[in-house]
Amino acid sequence: MYRVDWKLAIRQAVFCVIIAALIVIIVFNTIEGKIDLPLAISGFLLSTILGFFLSRMFKISWHQEKKRVIAQLDIIGFILLAIYFGIEYFRKYIFEYWLSGEELNAFGLVILTGLLLGRFIGMTRKISDVLLERDYQVENIERVKK
Repeated sequence: MYRVDWKLAIRQAVFCVIIAALIVIIVFNTIEGKIDLPLAISGFLLSTILGFFLSRMFKISWHQEKKRVIAQLDIIGFILLAIYFGIEYFRKYIFEYWLSGEELNAFGLVILTGLLLGRFIGMTRKISDVLLERDYQVENIERVKK
């Protein structure tokens, strides 16, 4: 049986819970009129795509000795993480020209949720790819032994 490192599994579970909670908050913000639906949807979709590419921050691979899927942050990951934090920190200054007050806060929440969802999807895909590749290698080894 193939396993995922417990830190990586917990990270994914926490992402899932946080994303679900944030989506509920976004729906309430949209219903209450704090953010327009088209703005929320477009911000969510664009930030989800960006988050998917930001999932590159972690190098996910099979650790032969531990016999688990592990995640490590590489140098490109550090650079992407710094850019990510910079955008989050200066979000107010970037978007305040178009948005203000509650709408800016709600939009920031939409962007954060999309980024988290994109990272979650990207990391889940990479974990699946590593496990599928591992299955393929095991099948080939078994064929060679026969």
